[in-house]
Order: sequence, then C-alpha cells, then structure tokens
Amino acid sequence: MSDAPRPETLSLEQQLAYARDLRRVYDLERARRRELEEANRALAAANAELDRRLYDLMAAQEWILAVNSSRELPALMDLLAEPLLVLLHAQESVVFPWDPAARQLGHALGLGGRPETPLLAALRASPFSAGVLAAGQPREIAALEADPDLDAARQLGWRALVALPLVARDERVGLLYVAWSAPHTPDERERMLLDLVAQHAAVSLANARLLAESAARAEALQRAEQQQLAYARDLRRAFERERARRSEVQAAYLATVKVLAAAMETRDPYTGGHVERVAAYAVAIGRELGWESERLATLEMGAALHDVGKIGIEDRVLRKPGRLEDEEWSQMRQHARMGARLLEQVPFLWASVGCALRHHERFDGRGYPDGLRGAEIPLEARVVAVADTFDAMTTDRPYRRGLPASVALAEIERCAGSQFDPEVVAAFLRAVRADPTLRPDGA
Repeated sequence: MSDAPRPETLSLEQQLAYARDLRRVYDLERARRRELEEANRALAAANAELDRRLYDLMAAQEWILAVNSSRELPALMDLLAEPLLVLLHAQESVVFPWDPAARQLGHALGLGGRPETPLLAALRASPFSAGVLAAGQPREIAALEADPDLDAARQLGWRALVALPLVARDERVGLLYVAWSAPHTPDERERMLLDLVAQHAAVSLANARLLAESAARAEALQRAEQQQLAYARDLRRAFERERARRSEVQAAYLATVKVLAAAMETRDPYTGGHVERVAAYAVAIGRELGWESERLATLEMGAALHDVGKIGIEDRVLRKPGRLEDEEWSQMRQHARMGARLLEQVPFLWASVGCALRHHERFDGRGYPDGLRGAEIPLEARVVAVADTFDAMTTDRPYRRGLPASVALAEIERCAGSQFDPEVVAAFLRAVRADPTLRPDGA
C-alpha cells in the first residue's frame, strides 16, 4: 500500500502544496528533457561534423598519395584542382610556377592542361600577384570590388579568391589561386584544406622542377657524351691515319737505311747479308723482351746501321783476307765512333747512334770504345752485340769457316754475364728455340 496521502483526506492547504510539488517535478523533468534533446542535437551535429571531417581527411589522404606519385605537370595540376573544386566548391584553381632563371612567375598551369589565356597572363603579371609573393602570406578576397589590380580576375568571372604563395625547402616555387563564382569567405575547415593543398602543391612543384632539371642535365650529359664519343672517333681516325703515315715514313726510312747498308756491304764481299741477319736477330730478341712495335722499329734501324762507320775504314784494312795487325785493328776499332758521328748528323737517325757507338762494349766493361759496363751500355746496343757476334761466328770468313749454330749458341750462352747481358742472351736463346729459321743451318 502507497504511503502517498489520499487527496480526499488532505485539507485544502495541503492539497495546494501537493499540487505545487507536482508542478515543480514536472517542470524539472521537462527541463531535463529539453537539455537531453539539445544534447542529442549537439551530438548529432558533432557526429555530422566528424563525419564530414573524416571524409575530408580520407579524401585528402587519397589525394596526397596521388599527388606524391605524380611526375607529370598536367596530371599534377588536375590532381591539385580536384579537392579544391569538389571539397571547397570552388569555380577554378590556377597555379603559376616560379621560374628561378627569369626570376618571375611562369605560364599558368590549369585544369586539363589548358594553355594560359591573356587574362591569366595579366593576373600573373599583376601587382596583386607580386604583392602576395613578396609578403609570403595567403591573401583572401571575400568579394571582388573595383580594384584595378584584380580587373583580370573579375573578367575571368571570379567573385572571391584566395591567393597562396607556394614555398618548399625555403624556396619560392609558385603561386596558387583558388576562385569562387560568388562572394565567399573560407571557414576554418576550408582554410585547413587550402593550407594542405598549398603545402603539397609546393612540394610537388619543387619535385617536378628537380625532375625536369635532372632530365635536362641527363640529356645534356648524353649529348656531351655523344660529342665526346664522336670526337674520340675522329681522334682515333686521325691517329690511325697519322700512324699509317708514320709507318710509311718509317718503312721508307728503313728501306733507305737498308739500301745504305747494302751499298756499304759491297765494300766487304765476305759480309754480304750481315746487316739483314743482325737486324732479324735483334728484332727477334726485342720481341722476346716484350718491346712494342715502335721500339722494335728503332732497334731494327739501329741494327742495320751498327757498322755504318766502316765506310770510313780503308779498303786495305776492311777487305784484308787475313788477320789484322795491331795498327790495322786499331783503325778498325774507330768504325764505332765514325758511325756515331755520321748518324748524329741526321735527326731521324739519332735513336740509332747508341747501337753504332756501343755495340762492341762488353757487359764486364772490357769492350770498346769507352769500356762501359752493365746498364751503362744502352739496352739496344746490348741486343745488337749478341746478334752481331752470333752472325759473325756462324758466317764464313777468308781465314776460317763459320761455326755450326749449336756451337755458336753454346759460346753465346757461355759468355753471358761477361761479354753479354745475361737477360739478352736468355731472350735470344728463347727466340732461336721458338723459331728455328733464325739458325743459319735451319736445325
């Protein structure tokens, strides 16, 4: 049973008090209900705002990923325009990239890669654009009025705009315009999106500029490389022609030298073919020593001219069939210095002077004309000494028969380190073993 008083048992005064209590309870309940309804409406509005912001953020995330993956400016401009036209309900967006070389804004990059119109060119060159760039801060115009600096914007049909300078890595990269076809004041959400777009537009433009510069440098390097290759080919052809001409000249010189040597040999019928054989032996030794063609050619010429000084020796001495007397032998020894003096008069034969002057020096220092030893003797002369001695031993003379090749080779080997350079002797022995035709007997 309820403890509440029954109305019929209450006095009038008690009934009035009871009615007042009920009224207060009702009013409090109704107030709480209104507060709850207002809270629900606020919560619904907050949820709607959160949904809208979540949509904005998800759209912005997708847009950022697309922008960051874009490498071509036309596609990049379309991506930049999308959030501005869709999320901000803007009429148009235009980017003027900064040209660092010209130190001014470049031609407009608009949606769809449209070319710059005269009105956009006027806006690009306007004092308003210059002022925004100089200030480095966004500029909002909620309602375009009769400002001469913005005549081009009004003629484009713009009635409100935001101009945002684009900066990346502390460097100016461009200017972004966002325009509406009716007066418009961006709210906090729109300013956030504009700032986000401006940041990524600046980075994307900077990256696009770097890629363009890198491509230009790569193209320039490729052109330079092609020019260098062409130049190298031209140099190679010139070098080959020059080498061919030089070879022809050297061949002509060598032919002249051989003719001279052959003419000289006619004075001594017992040494016919001597210079040809000495030259062949010397070149074979040089090859075994690993010499290149140019040095071999110099060696061949020096070997052919090693006895050129004999042209100054009297016939009675040069053509004597028997052994030479001491006075005659002293005169014969002069042919080394005579040959050197002759060759010194001809510049292209200077390299052969050493062979003529030093081919009778001995490795142990007991040779002539100056008693040089070891490395003091030019290496070419050491080579000619071995070749000259081997041919002399294997050639018939009036006073003796030529030695068999095997005996001569054994003698050459025995004299290594005393009369001859051991390294040159070893090279000669290898050459003879490798090419039996170098042996007079062919065995």
